Amino acid sequence: MRALVISDTHVKRKKDFKELERVIEPFLDGVDVIIHAGDSVTQEVVEFFNGLRPTYIVRGNMDSIDLQHVLPEKIVLDFGHFRVGLTHGWGQASGLRGRVFELFEHDRVDAIIFGHSHQPYMGRKGNVLMLNPGSPTDTRFADRNTVAILEADGELKAEIIDLK
Repeated sequence: MRALVISDTHVKRKKDFKELERVIEPFLDGVDVIIHAGDSVTQEVVEFFNGLRPTYIVRGNMDSIDLQHVLPEKIVLDFGHFRVGLTHGWGQASGLRGRVFELFEHDRVDAIIFGHSHQPYMGRKGNVLMLNPGSPTDTRFADRNTVAILEADGELKAEIIDLK
């Protein structure tokens, strides 16, 4: 199983939507699902991703009021033989990994995907893979745009990809 993992797309205007489409298109080949860790901002973006692949998406702090009411704060999904927690995150960037880890502490997950900081991160906390794909469209809080690929084929592995 293979997923395109993104977060913090922050798309509001039509020209930004076209840029998002251009940026992610090269990564769709061979991807089974899209995992979006929040701040899609508009219903149109959610529909766009759902039209490409099955999509798991959680609400972010910058999402429209409509999305805040329909998207969950967190999801635990089966990904191959693994359990993956998905949330956006909240608060300051410092301490974010600890906060999202605590959110899933009773869910027995193998990985936690989160966003919010726009800063790509991949590491481990105990046996749990922690993955923040960064943002493919916004560099307000990071020095580059990124996405991630998550794969499950006997083992769970991820790669953060810098966008040029």
